[in-house]
Amino acid sequence: MDTKRIFVLGNGFDLAHYLPTAYVHFMDAMMAVESCKEEKELGFDDLFQKYIAGECSDRDEKFFSKTKELYKTGDLRLSIDTVKDLQIKLKNNGWFQHFKHHLSDVDTWIDFENEIESLLVKTCDLFEMSFDDRTIGYFSDRFQISLPNTSNSRNLTIKHTDVLASNYRQVNQVFFDNFKLQKMFIQNTLINFQLISNMYYKAEDVHNPNGFGASTIQYNEVLEEEFEGLQERDLSYDRRVAKKSFRNVIDTNFLKKYSDKYLEFEGNKVLRQILSHLDGFNDVFKMYIRLVVNKLKPISEFIRFGDLNENLQAIFTFNYSNSFERLYPDVKLLSIDKVQYVHGSTNSRKIVLGISDLDDERLRKYKVYGFVKTHQKLINDTDYQFLDHEDLNIKRVLGQSLNDMPYEIIFWGHSLADSDAEYIKAVFEMNTDEKSPNVKLKVWCFQNDPHEPLANLIHIVSKEVVERWMKKRWLVFEAAPDIYAENKKAE
Repeated sequence: MDTKRIFVLGNGFDLAHYLPTAYVHFMDAMMAVESCKEEKELGFDDLFQKYIAGECSDRDEKFFSKTKELYKTGDLRLSIDTVKDLQIKLKNNGWFQHFKHHLSDVDTWIDFENEIESLLVKTCDLFEMSFDDRTIGYFSDRFQISLPNTSNSRNLTIKHTDVLASNYRQVNQVFFDNFKLQKMFIQNTLINFQLISNMYYKAEDVHNPNGFGASTIQYNEVLEEEFEGLQERDLSYDRRVAKKSFRNVIDTNFLKKYSDKYLEFEGNKVLRQILSHLDGFNDVFKMYIRLVVNKLKPISEFIRFGDLNENLQAIFTFNYSNSFERLYPDVKLLSIDKVQYVHGSTNSRKIVLGISDLDDERLRKYKVYGFVKTHQKLINDTDYQFLDHEDLNIKRVLGQSLNDMPYEIIFWGHSLADSDAEYIKAVFEMNTDEKSPNVKLKVWCFQNDPHEPLANLIHIVSKEVVERWMKKRWLVFEAAPDIYAENKKAE
């Protein structure tokens, strides 16, 4: 009986094809977009300027030189309108602003997921800090600004109570000192996710500045750029202007209140605000995949490596790009007529981008499951059947494999880390009946280095299980195909 094959693709598949899908590739490209001051289209060399200029490691420089050899990078253009749209989204997104300061310690998408969880856990520290009487109120350096009254009309002033009315107050800077070494982290996090902000105001006469009881004062919020260039003045025959800034301003909807006192941060509302920014980050990353990665067209048709097409039953990908379908359009699947996107694609309403579970007790308390991949899959209706797909002959009931068909499941470029543990466990459930094992697992590794995926498997399914599978040759590690060498050899 012929062995049927199933491919399970991770981000390493795209990287093996020299597509810029690494976490750092995405962040560097988006920082290039954010920092662009000119109104112009941006091409491949603009987005990845530091790699093209060689301002990176030798490995990264070689990666992008091969990208330019294999793809029509000169055809890639982001329109002026797209650049503007991205700039607005990036400026206002807390996760992007947070991660662009963590480029040295966040190297992979697994690190990215771990950092999300770390930030959420640290934010919970904020909710355990009760307020004293001076935590929330009006805390600018001076109570008001007064300009000289040379025209015998009333003074021009800006009062805290005139500006920070309704739902706005200030958080006393002294409050953040309670967090000691985490002080700047907490404050920057609240700023990035627009929980606290700086407000800039001007007050000006709206009528005759000469006096005669005719002048009235109007308050207007202004942008920081306008505030910095605004000149305070008090001239008898010119409109008088005063300005004042207010720092650490918070919408009191994010606070718990009893009677007339603010007690602490409202944890659920703060975490929902942070989650809304993850949705925004999700949209930006989808745009990057759709407008950059998916637009890179091969200069020549990619050759099919090895026996790629032989008995290929199905392909499941954890990637969001359409790389396999685009680069190998002639490959025919035996059971499922198209690639299955486990975490969604650019055609999905949302993609799955988050953490594996709420391991911290405090996170479970606030029930912030919107950050969890399984929850996102259910909400966004991405394909989460995996090996239980209705078009496959594999059927599992209570962990028992009931099918007679032998399968070879090949993981290519997948980290096999905790974040996708449920899928990995599903594979290892297939050989629970050792008298009739019908699944062999191959792991294709970058540069034939099995250390990290092996360690991850031991962590997920135990050392004993992995050892048994390897001794019985149900589990093997092999070098992934060298796509560049394969295609150059065929020229």
